[in-house]
Amino acid sequence: MTNAIQWDDGSAWDSPGLTWGGVVPEPITKKKTSMNTKAIIDFSGYGSPELSPVAQHIHDQITANAATFPSLPFTMVIFQGWIDSYDALLVARESKATADILAFNVARADLEGNLGTLGNYVNSVANGDASIVEKSGFPSYTTGGAPDTAPPAAPTDLRLRHGELSGTVVARYKPVRTPSTNEIHVSTGDPNDPASWTPAGIFQNGKAILTGLTPGAVVWVRVRTVGLRGVMGAWSDPAQIRVL
Repeated sequence: MTNAIQWDDGSAWDSPGLTWGGVVPEPITKKKTSMNTKAIIDFSGYGSPELSPVAQHIHDQITANAATFPSLPFTMVIFQGWIDSYDALLVARESKATADILAFNVARADLEGNLGTLGNYVNSVANGDASIVEKSGFPSYTTGGAPDTAPPAAPTDLRLRHGELSGTVVARYKPVRTPSTNEIHVSTGDPNDPASWTPAGIFQNGKAILTGLTPGAVVWVRVRTVGLRGVMGAWSDPAQIRVL
């Protein structure tokens, strides 16, 4: 005979605690939160000089991984033309002439819109797959929670070594986000002088190969991570190397 704990309404747990009123209760399951990686489609927060290197990196990555993106909304040749036009108008804008400023504003709006269109296409292909988004070169974020729009922390453990070819340097570092898009700057002057730093490119994750450096020159390198909506992260501590 099974002992049971009886309640006023007649229901009872049996003594082993396996049934409630003779019925096995439904198991309690914890709902899993699915994590998906998305390419960002809003580039309005990027500064004007920062937008072009990101767009160029996206162009180069999609071109290199063309088989993954077979039905692009426009060709990469056309996309390159938009980037080149943007770069030329960015320089022309320095004249401060009204016509040049207006022309640049139109080019910026067009480039942002085309990046958004391309980002939507990448998201439709990737369907949340981080590896596919990474191949596109787009900055990305992970869903399953509120997007983090705070500036990313500085990458750590920046290390430099000589590349296989003369004038090349390989940089390795640890970004705080995975996957991540990172910007590299180099300086051949005083690293404490902000004006001495120049962009060297946009790179995915924790490795960058820097080319076209002058053999014999001492080069300083620093890296920062690109956040959502163009929010740029903090710079890493710089590292130096003499180029071979």
